[in-house]
Amino acid sequence: MNISKLKIVWKWLTGGIGSVADYLLDVLNDALAKVDGNNRQKVQAALNIANRVLSTLMAIQWLCPTKWQTAYSSTLIAVGDVVGALQDLKIEMHELEKLRDRFAIAVEAWKSPDDETCVDCID
Repeated sequence: MNISKLKIVWKWLTGGIGSVADYLLDVLNDALAKVDGNNRQKVQAALNIANRVLSTLMAIQWLCPTKWQTAYSSTLIAVGDVVGALQDLKIEMHELEKLRDRFAIAVEAWKSPDDETCVDCID
């Protein structure tokens, strides 16, 4: 699955940064689901998508409200971990499962309700 610039614009117009981030994370999640440690081309494809997702998320981070920054930062770290793990184009099955689990936790944190402990939240 490729990242559609048109879809990013549509997501931005209809739902803002949250919708864009959700879309990007779903694309990366789909790519991770297709990774097979024995198939170098699938690993390369997932790495390419992960790099694009990471660069896009980093580029729009300044648009993220303060109350979302904790989850957003965790998400950036998780996507960075995906890039790091796939960088050598080799991945063992146990490493892939661990990576998918950590990524799923970060996606869940991003999609969870806002951080109510933030005392200086700015919308």
